[in-house]
Amino acid sequence: MYKITPSSANEINIGNINFVLAINDWQVVYAEAPIPELIQPANGLGAEGLLKLVFEDDRDLIIQTYREVAEGLPVGMQRIRIYSGDKLVWLGVTPMLLFNGDEKLLLASIKVITAEVENLETFLKFANKKNSILQMLSHDLRGPLTVARSLTKILDNDNIPSSSLEKINAISEIIAQSIDLIEDLVDKELLDTVEAPLVKKRVNITKKLAEYIEQCKRSEEITERKFTFVSSDDHIPLRLDEAKFMQVVNNLITNALKFTHVNGTISVEVIDQMEAVQITFKDDGVGIPKDLLPFVFDRYTIAKREGLNGEPTTGLGLFIVKEIITWHGATIQCQSNEGSGTAFVMNFPKNNTIIEL
Repeated sequence: MYKITPSSANEINIGNINFVLAINDWQVVYAEAPIPELIQPANGLGAEGLLKLVFEDDRDLIIQTYREVAEGLPVGMQRIRIYSGDKLVWLGVTPMLLFNGDEKLLLASIKVITAEVENLETFLKFANKKNSILQMLSHDLRGPLTVARSLTKILDNDNIPSSSLEKINAISEIIAQSIDLIEDLVDKELLDTVEAPLVKKRVNITKKLAEYIEQCKRSEEITERKFTFVSSDDHIPLRLDEAKFMQVVNNLITNALKFTHVNGTISVEVIDQMEAVQITFKDDGVGIPKDLLPFVFDRYTIAKREGLNGEPTTGLGLFIVKEIITWHGATIQCQSNEGSGTAFVMNFPKNNTIIEL
């Protein structure tokens, strides 16, 4: 327990504090085990030397946290890594600032959380593998199957003997059933993972979406739709669960294809704004009736409709989109005029890039 004698009061005991740093001269004035063993020698290093004890990727977080504490903002426990000899050790640090006369003290409750973090990382590693499988199913496998089915429909319009046409229709039906099975599996799995933590990593969203739209452009002759992509910058970083975000992309593009006429245009735009990154998916299709707009993100929505070519729908696609976007701390809005198209506008706050587990 750390004891303080204020300039005009009796001695005060402060519990749960096991580390105290005098900001005036950056000297450690109090440290309980196991802190001394982890950061010795700390005195004499100064602010810069103490910062060097922190793992490089976590130094921005330390600086940001100190600024917030200095402003009197509650910050809660921060997870950081420090160098202890030749090892990296995870610490859970809950800081506060205390002014005692002319003395400025940084008080902290610090505990070693290396074991907890390693257990969590093991769990997240397997969660990430599952997400990779979902991404493979929803994009890498479903995409080629959709193209294959489109090709069978083109053959259906050619002068083909009836015996061969029956086989082509059978192939088309099998492919359609496979696509429905994949969509049903992916949708149900995503619904079952609402409470699962996101596996975030730093993603250049411009590059990721540009690559995706480039793949779509290669199928323009088959889909008979035009795809465009524009971005305000070549490099716009966001911390995302990549597999879940790509499910959002897949669902929005699939939705646009269902309700955009032949020779229509589907566009994606990324704008790096002052406080957020805005991503817009837009089409010039049939739009959504005004009375259905309030319900488009509902689970098993009453706004569900068959596509222009009779494509079935579960009423879950946009619900899942909204859920994933919300998990990321972002927002999504649907803007539509019946007969002139639909736009889905997402805003990801810039603080989405703050370092986290």
